[in-house]
Amino acid sequence: MNNVRLYYIKHQGESELAKIDAMRVKQWLSLLSRQKQASIQRLLHYPNRITSLLGLRLLSLCAQDEGIRSFKLSDVRYPDKGKPYWKNDHNCFDFNISHSGCFILIIASTTLKVGVDVEAIRQLKYLNFKMVMSAGELLTIQQTPLYFFDLWSKKEAVVKAADTVGLARMRDVSLNEDSAVLDEKLWFLKSIELDDQYAINMATSKAVDELIVKQISLEDL
Repeated sequence: MNNVRLYYIKHQGESELAKIDAMRVKQWLSLLSRQKQASIQRLLHYPNRITSLLGLRLLSLCAQDEGIRSFKLSDVRYPDKGKPYWKNDHNCFDFNISHSGCFILIIASTTLKVGVDVEAIRQLKYLNFKMVMSAGELLTIQQTPLYFFDLWSKKEAVVKAADTVGLARMRDVSLNEDSAVLDEKLWFLKSIELDDQYAINMATSKAVDELIVKQISLEDL
């Protein structure tokens, strides 16, 4: 069966993140590779450091619930291009982390290629998205501006699942109602309804038999 886990945190804002105990943050950092520790510590805005760490805590929970005993956050690799990955001789484990506003979430699977994107819906300042949207999509956005976020989230999820990068690649994503095509490859789409102020979409390489959605509190970490 093609199972997918989608775990998420919905916090109350930067003030709540700032209250997380420094010793706990230090312990979370110690579980990462030196490369990732340095990357997080270079983030100047403290809540951004916490957000990055919380995404990785969700990743660890997903691996644990999948029963992957050999999983270690220190073994996650971060290529210069493409998304982070982890695998060994016995397990493959594809995942993708996204965050926006008060949401931090992860999608993970041992059988599928996966991608996810969350976008806080807000007022648009301009409508020039020719680098990302097709002519038909631009017309739709002109008529209903806030629909932009759903389109963007779907395209971003597909690009992440396909492990490619760049705004130009997002324009290459051809969207259908519940699927998309990129480079002649079919991707399956699903919208996740968690909050009407956010657009959340996932993309998978095959149809999903079971989607496990779980909210995680900061206390659970």
